[in-house]
Amino acid sequence: MGILSRRDHSELELRQKLAQRQCPPEEIDDAIEHCLFHHWLDDKRFAEMLLLHGASKGHGWQRICFDAKRKGISTSLLETAQENQQHDWFELAKDLAKRRFGNYDGTLPTVDFKQRAKWTRYLQSRGFSFDQISYALSKDD
Repeated sequence: MGILSRRDHSELELRQKLAQRQCPPEEIDDAIEHCLFHHWLDDKRFAEMLLLHGASKGHGWQRICFDAKRKGISTSLLETAQENQQHDWFELAKDLAKRRFGNYDGTLPTVDFKQRAKWTRYLQSRGFSFDQISYALSKDD
C-alpha cells in the first residue's frame, strides 16, 4: 500500500519492487490480485498518466513508447490512451524547438547545416519522428 500511495505503478513495476523487498512470489501474486480487485493498480490508467506526463515533458511518441515498455506497458494500451488524449506530436515538436532553439520573438533563426543536424539529433533523442522534426524546424507557420 505504501508503494502505491506515492504514485501509480504498472503491474510489472509493483512486482519488481515487491521482489526487491524479498517477498515470496505467492504473496506478490496475492497482493497484485488484491490491488487489481480494488482498482488501486490499473495499467490503463498508468498508461494515460505516462502519456500525459511524457508529453508535458516534451517527449515524443517514440520516447514515451520506449519508457512504457521498460515499465511493462504495452503499445496497445498507449495507443488507446493516445486516442483519448489526442496529442498533436507535430505541434509539440515545434513548440519544443521554439522553446529550445528559438529567438526571443518565438521564431527559429536561420542556421547552417551543422547546427540544424545538432537540433535534429536533439529532437530525435526526445522521441520525435523525422516528419515531426522536419515540421518543427521548418520556417513556415
